[in-house]
Amino acid sequence: MFPSRGDAHTRAEELFAGRYAVDGALPWGGLVTHYRASAEGTPLILCVLPMDVTRSLRAEAAFSELAHRLGAIHSRAVPHVLDAGVIDGVPYLAFQDTRGTLLSDLLGGRPLSSLDVLRLATDVLNGLDSAHAEGLVHGDLTPQNIIVTRDRDGRLGARIVGMGVLPLLRDNPEASAHAAHTGSGKHAVSYMAPELFGGGVFEPASDLYAVGALLHHMTTGAPPIVLESDDGFEDLPGLPDVIRRAMAKHPIQRYPDAASMRTALEWTEVESAKQNPRTQDIAPWMETSHIGSIPIAALNTSRPPAHVSSSHPAGKILSTSGARPIPIAPVIVEEVDPEANRHWIRLALLLLLLAALMFSSYWLETQNGSTESQFPLRLEPEASDGR
Repeated sequence: MFPSRGDAHTRAEELFAGRYAVDGALPWGGLVTHYRASAEGTPLILCVLPMDVTRSLRAEAAFSELAHRLGAIHSRAVPHVLDAGVIDGVPYLAFQDTRGTLLSDLLGGRPLSSLDVLRLATDVLNGLDSAHAEGLVHGDLTPQNIIVTRDRDGRLGARIVGMGVLPLLRDNPEASAHAAHTGSGKHAVSYMAPELFGGGVFEPASDLYAVGALLHHMTTGAPPIVLESDDGFEDLPGLPDVIRRAMAKHPIQRYPDAASMRTALEWTEVESAKQNPRTQDIAPWMETSHIGSIPIAALNTSRPPAHVSSSHPAGKILSTSGARPIPIAPVIVEEVDPEANRHWIRLALLLLLLAALMFSSYWLETQNGSTESQFPLRLEPEASDGR
């Protein structure tokens, strides 16, 4: 069995000698060991699973299936698989190089800005949407398994690691000593859906429960609990309802899929725009986003319209933290006299009626003329005068 800590680094160097140069261990995840490594000068991430698949052919087949499904995922939020295999019974995955900070370290007991919360949650849901489409469930979605990156413009992004590992370990107890593990991180049990504690099956709904817990943690700075008030959500007033539905006790009460939850988050942005119409980021965002094309009347409702898009331009999400007011030109609406509308409607109906009468009269005359031509009157012959 591959050691999880301690002399794991030395063991990894020996295990991958001649294939990968192992640089050092990473503090990512809790069920697997991640290493920075390289192959012919190309940096990458090695993920070593705590399993010995020589004990079970079923476990080896399950790992192979996991590797193939991971390789089929095409999402910026899930690092791409470059290589996978088994060495001395130890399964491993090689991912593209990823640089960033653990979400658990970034939180540190303090909340994130509304802008960062929405960006990170959207990235996570995008990654889950792609993974679920390939038949994979993460099963261990905690801040310990989310890497926060920052692009050149300073925007935060999320990368998910550990995809599908916990379900693999639980389904193959004969090959792993971690089959009964409850997840990664200090508050892992708070992110686990209730049905999983009784040995339930890992399903997409359990991942959405974890996203609800993540939203709570990122917004309030505290581990997820049952929401009893909306305190701390002033910038995103619709977010508590999203969290409550995502963390519903029964899976059927949660969002049907990751895309639906992502759309609900976007509607939360619209609701925030209604209450904070003069924040710095909202003007350009409402001009370019698909959600910005929602009719003004729809913004006065509490439920999103059916045509709400599930995509928006990167970097255009609402932020209410540290924003400065900007002038917005007033919208001039012309008043319309309802009586004038009724007058024109009556006139149009009258014209239609006259046209119908004229057509009917013409049609009747045409029919009468046609009948006379087809059936001419037969005159009786004149009486003979006897000549």
